[in-house]
Amino acid sequence: MEEWRTEEAASYRKLYKLKQWRHLRERVLLRDSFRCQHKGCGVMLKRGRSHPASAVVHHIKPHKGDLDLFFDYNNLQAVCWSCHSGSIQSIENRGFDTTIGEDGWPVDPDHIGNK
Repeated sequence: MEEWRTEEAASYRKLYKLKQWRHLRERVLLRDSFRCQHKGCGVMLKRGRSHPASAVVHHIKPHKGDLDLFFDYNNLQAVCWSCHSGSIQSIENRGFDTTIGEDGWPVDPDHIGNK
C-alpha cells in the first residue's frame, strides 16, 4: 500500500505511530461520539480497518508534515473510511467540493463555477 505514496507523505507516516497521536486520535473519536462528521453521513464508527464504517481521524487542513497542524485538535474530525477514501479525498484532489446548493449554484466558494 505504501508504494503509491509520495516520498514526502512516506516521510511523515511515522507520526501516526506516536503515542501522542494515538491519545489525540482517541480524544477526537470521543469528542465526535464515534460518529462520522462528514456532511450528511453520521454513521456510527467501528474500530478496525476492514469495514466501510471503520473510524478514521481526518486532518481537515492537510498537515504535510507540519507538526502544529498534525497535532491540532481543532483540525481533526472523526469520519468513516468510506467518506475519507471517497468524497473527502476527491475534494482534496480536485481542490473544491462539487456539491450544488438548492439555488443551483456550487456551495464551495473555491468551486470553478464560483470564480
